[in-house]
Amino acid sequence: MYIRGVPDDVNFGALAVPSRRQLLRALRTAATPLDAPALAAATGLHPNTVRFHLDVLIRTGFVRESSARLGRRGRPRTVYEPTTAGAHDTGYALLAAVLVDRLDATDGGGEAREAGRAWAQRLRPHPAGQPEDMQATAGTVAALFTELGFQPTLATNGGDMQMTLHACPFWSLAEDHPGIVCAVHLGLLQGLVEQGGQPGIEAHLTPFVRPRQCQADLVTTEA
Repeated sequence: MYIRGVPDDVNFGALAVPSRRQLLRALRTAATPLDAPALAAATGLHPNTVRFHLDVLIRTGFVRESSARLGRRGRPRTVYEPTTAGAHDTGYALLAAVLVDRLDATDGGGEAREAGRAWAQRLRPHPAGQPEDMQATAGTVAALFTELGFQPTLATNGGDMQMTLHACPFWSLAEDHPGIVCAVHLGLLQGLVEQGGQPGIEAHLTPFVRPRQCQADLVTTEA
């Protein structure tokens, strides 16, 4: 990022100083813009130090200043606020959040389920040579869900299989967008079962049977 009149080394090094990062965090977590004394109290830094670092953050585009009046009389005080909310996620997490937001706004889950099926084909590109029975299908699905971080446990239910998913590696997204994230997982589950080549097995997913816990059922049907 280059801002006119600010040398590149200053711009790129604006957040190299821990005190500046501390000030920026304080501003981003505050409910309203803060003045220098409030920032000094929040961070434990000397007011003069706060003003010095704020000047750098303003010149490099991270912070903006404005005037605010406490009442009708007196001089307005100078307050500061961040220009952005910050990028707290990794690039992949941020991209996932953006895509899920878009799908949730434009799709009822159908595209998400198809994305899950496509994911299944990437995880299991070669279908089983011979149709797998229920036990083999459930074992393959559980192994792949284990690698993905779902912490599954299997239990028999008559001739069917019940897989409890004790964790979700996408929990933060699923909590806000269950209709999309859970549809992706359902498509993944169904795709993996279909790759087993046994037409008499169907896959169902019940999200949030308990807090942070989902249930997948593999059930036998008439071929």
